[in-house]
Parts: sequence; structure tokens; C-alpha cells
Amino acid sequence: MIKMKNIFMSILFLVMFTLVDTSVVAQTKMKTDTITVFGNCGQCKERIEEASYIKGVKHAEWSKKTKILTVLYNPKKTSMDKIESAIAKAGHDSNAKQADDVDYKKLPSCCAYRTGTCDHD
Repeated sequence: MIKMKNIFMSILFLVMFTLVDTSVVAQTKMKTDTITVFGNCGQCKERIEEASYIKGVKHAEWSKKTKILTVLYNPKKTSMDKIESAIAKAGHDSNAKQADDVDYKKLPSCCAYRTGTCDHD
């Protein structure tokens, strides 16, 4: 009888531990932030969103009209600073980080947002 009770208690403990462990993992909170990122066109949109998808980013969407990038990410895996750095490396300025001139000059001429010109969409 005591053995059966010990086995039952062990199984109960394992089940409870598994449930607690799973709930802690499930409680990882995703964070949504927005930043202004400068660009002109659909090519810029693709480049900005692609550059935003670093490890820890679940979703990124940039509006050509508002210049706002909305990012859903896991703050335990990445930060807005890292995301903004990746965008700057792709050649796009944000309010927080400016792209190096070398990276900016790699953009197609239509994406030269600093000049305010774009010959398509």
C-alpha cells in the first residue's frame, strides 16, 4: 500500500511539474513596438521588413504611407536596438539609427529616400 502511494505521489509530482514548466514557457510575452523607418516604395518595404526578421522577431510590417514599422518580437531573444541596427545595415534610417553612407549608397536609385525622389510606386 505504501509503495502504491509513493508511486501515485511521484506520478502526481511529475504531472504537476510538467504543467508548471509548460505554463512558464507559454507565458513568454511577445512585445509590439513601432518605429519610424524612412523609405520610398515597395522595394523599400520588402527590404525593411526582410531586414527586420532577425532571430526573435515574429512579425514585421512597414507602411509606405506612414513610414511606421510595427514589429512583434520576443524581448528575451532580441531588442529594438538590434532590429534598428539590422534595418540601418540594410540602408534605411530610423529615428534611432542612421544607415552608414556605404550601406545607403547600395540602395537602388528609386529608394534614395534622403533625396525625396522615387520614379515608381
